[in-house]
Order: sequence, then C-alpha cells, then structure tokens
Amino acid sequence: MDRRTLIAMLLCFAIFMGWQKFYIEPRFPARTAQNQTTTQAESAQTTSPSSEVKAPTRTRPAETLTLKTQTGNVILTDTGRMIQDWTLTKYHVELGEGTPAISLPSVTQQNGAIEFAVEDPHLSYLSQIQGNLVSTPEGALWSYEDSNVKMTREFKANESLPYVGLTITTQFKNQRPSYAFLSVSSQKPADKDREEQDRQLVYFTNKAIERVHLKDATSVKEVATPVRYIGATSRYFVLAVVAEGPTEPKALIQPAAGVGTGRINMVYPVTENTVTIPVRAYFGPKELDTLRSVDVTLDHTVDFGWFTLFAYPILQLLKWLYNFIGNYGAAIIILTILLKVFTFPLTYKSMKSMKEMARLQPQLQKIREKYKDDREALNREMMILMRSHGYNPMAGCLPILIQMPIFFALYRVLYSSIDLYHAPFALWIHDLSAPDSIYVTPVLLSITMFIQQKLTPNTATDPMQAKMLQIMPLIFGAFMLTLPSGLTLYMLVNAIASIVQQMILNKKLDIRHPQPLPAR
Repeated sequence: MDRRTLIAMLLCFAIFMGWQKFYIEPRFPARTAQNQTTTQAESAQTTSPSSEVKAPTRTRPAETLTLKTQTGNVILTDTGRMIQDWTLTKYHVELGEGTPAISLPSVTQQNGAIEFAVEDPHLSYLSQIQGNLVSTPEGALWSYEDSNVKMTREFKANESLPYVGLTITTQFKNQRPSYAFLSVSSQKPADKDREEQDRQLVYFTNKAIERVHLKDATSVKEVATPVRYIGATSRYFVLAVVAEGPTEPKALIQPAAGVGTGRINMVYPVTENTVTIPVRAYFGPKELDTLRSVDVTLDHTVDFGWFTLFAYPILQLLKWLYNFIGNYGAAIIILTILLKVFTFPLTYKSMKSMKEMARLQPQLQKIREKYKDDREALNREMMILMRSHGYNPMAGCLPILIQMPIFFALYRVLYSSIDLYHAPFALWIHDLSAPDSIYVTPVLLSITMFIQQKLTPNTATDPMQAKMLQIMPLIFGAFMLTLPSGLTLYMLVNAIASIVQQMILNKKLDIRHPQPLPAR
C-alpha cells in the first residue's frame, strides 16, 4: 500500500480507538406530556411524605439460601435485594489457584441485585422489607404480607440451566399504584479501572441493544418503547433480567446513591389489584451460546461494534483453530496469517495501483508547480493525466477499504471475547486478556511497524505526512501498552506478515524502483 493509504488506515484506527472511549451510544426519546412515568418514578425514589409508611423493623438477622445453576451458585436473601451474590465456578478474578471467583460485586460493585419497588411513595418501604425464605423442590419461595400488600417471589433453578426463573407476584389490598419497577444497579469501582468503558447499563429495544456508560447515568431518562431485557455489564460478564410473559415493560434509567452509580428499571403498568412479573435472571460470562440459551437476543451484550456481521465468523474460526491447536495465542497467529493470505489479492491490486501512481509522480509534480495557485485547475489536470494513463485513484484505496471491516471486527473479537479471558499463550504471557506485563510485544510492534514503514514505497510529497508516519509506530506502541496482549499479538504478527508480503511484492512488481514517466 502507498503512504497515503497507510496514513488513512492509521488515522481510521486512531479515530476508532477514540470512538471506543468517548462515543456515547445511547439514544433516548424526548419527554412528552402524555408519558408521566419519569415523574412518577422520581417521586417514588426521592420523596418522603409525612404519611409514608415506614419500613418494618427487622426482628431477626437476614437469612440466605443457595441455589445451583450451570454457571455457579446463587445466594438468595430474604431482604429487599433478592439475590445477595452469584459466584461463577469457572471464572476467577485473578490467575492462579485459590483466587476469588468472579461474583456479582466484582461486576456491579454492589452488594446484592434485583430490587422491586412501586411508584406510590406510601409503599416505598417495599424495597426494604424482610420476608420468609424457604426451600422448595424447584428452588425457593419468598413471601411477605402486611395490611397493604401480599407478596411472593418464586425462584426456579437447576444445574442444567444458566439462569434463574423468577416470578414476583404482588397483591395490593388497598389502593394500587400505577407502576411497578424491577431494577438493576451498577457502580464504577473506586480504584482505577481498566474496564471503565465497558461498565455499562444496557437494555434491548426496537431489535437493538442500547448502552449507557455509568459516567453518563447522571439524570433520569425514560425509554418509551418496550424492552426485552435490562442489565449491567463489564467487558466479559453480564447481569441481565429478561422479561417473560405477555406484558412488555418499558425502561427507566436514573442515577442512584453513590458516585458513578446508575440504576436501570423495567417499568410495568399496574392495571389490576394483583400484578405478576415473570423474568429470567442471568449472571455469567458473555459466551455467545450460553447467552442465546437464556434469550436469543442476549448475545447483543457482547460488544463487537459496527462490524458484528464479520465478527461472528471470525470468532467461530478462532474457536475452531483453538479446538485443533489447544492454544489461543497460536490460534491468533494462524488466524492472522490466514486473513493475510485471504486479503492478498486485494493487497496485490493495491500495490499495482501504487506502482502506476509512482510512475506518474514526475508529471504530477509538474502539474502541482504549474497550477499551485489554482486548486480547481490543479485537480482537473491531475484527473486528466491519471485517466489518460488508465489510473483510477480509487483503485488503490478500495482494496484497503474492503479490508478495514475485517480488521476492526478482528480487533473487537480479540478485545471482547470471553474465550481469551485468562487464556495463556507462552513464556511471560499468561493471560491474553490482560496487557503485556513487561511491554515486550508493544515495543516489538513499534520496531516492526518502523521497519514496515521503511519498506513501503513513498509516493507522498507532503512533509507533514512524512512526520506523521515517523511517529505512528510510537503511537501504536503506546496504544498497545494498556490493551489486551492477545490484540497486541495480532498486531505484531500482522506487521511481520506485512513486511514479508511487502518484500515479495516489491520484488515481484519491482515496485521499489518504478520507471517514471518523463515530465512534460
């Protein structure tokens, strides 16, 4: 590829990286006078009228009960937050035996999950009550009753399923509220967090997933369209509550107590004295087959970005190579080489176009000097010259543009795939999902890109472009210092393969010493 194309690719990558960190995806409908859900929800969470019924005083310590699922152990509680903890049997916070298992607090930074509330301030105490929790053949049953309500929570779980079935039934004995809420909360860690951009509140509506970064959950936002599920995510794990039954809830996002804390609610209309809310609760890895077994749309929680269509087959190929080789690092190397071979015809075409461009440089330079003060005439004469020699300016860019979706899809696969979590490679790289601890691969990447740059023929005359190219290897190396080593490994192997490919093409096309056309 010529230097202009290389610059375009590098700038696209830099823009893509910036978009990953700073772009705010969620889009919300405007408030309307007809939709008063937000106002009612705010009053339920923030007002405390003198006539409000106070939470009953607890007379005993909180009790818990453990259920087993396919992903791990669920600890239920008889208090307001229905699930006290959920520990995963196959995943740990750190490498090594005896390290703590991944649990709910490691993802949401909250003690417990899933709360029930209503919009009536007189019943705000319902989120704090303590009921009776007993074991049943299918799971567990929680119950509570006072002069205002009669409530039950029915849990169903077994070790062959990755989720817990939950049915909440509430009978209002007196005046019923207008809305009931089922909520999930998440909070940013107090310490430095390398997964900050991946800690999000999510919901699925209109056949698409919407994401809200915790730092952006600073005001009340309503979702006027039905939602399939709500949840809280980190890079590799998700807590999700999936709606079941005929009633389609709406959603409400609001800030919660604590810095960087957000809450997302399913909003159910209450049209009768008894409201029943059936859901599936899932906490576990963002593994595609597991997510789809809970709900076919839950795989959208894996953030493959704009190029999901390409990401799925790339991930399947990576898994197939792993099953054959038994090492994800080696699988990444082979996958990179295979993709390089697959895209070679496009690169070859780009190189031929670049050779033609190099031959035209003397005449193009003459035109630049002649029409340097007339931009319109300059562009016209340059196009006439190129067309007269059968050169299409898009011929060099189009092959690269075709390759970019594959490049970005592979980037997202290596960044987001749970399969690389704590997956070892070799030598000092014990976790492909973590940055290179001694920075060897980022340094090698910078050196390799510098060599690749020297081998790439220069068809550009702009000194600014030359300076940008000189610092790009350092910028890329700096990027990779904090990114997963699996992604850095791919970039390094890709750069080495590009050097070999460039040497072959230089020799085959004699592209390093093109015969220029005489200047007119």
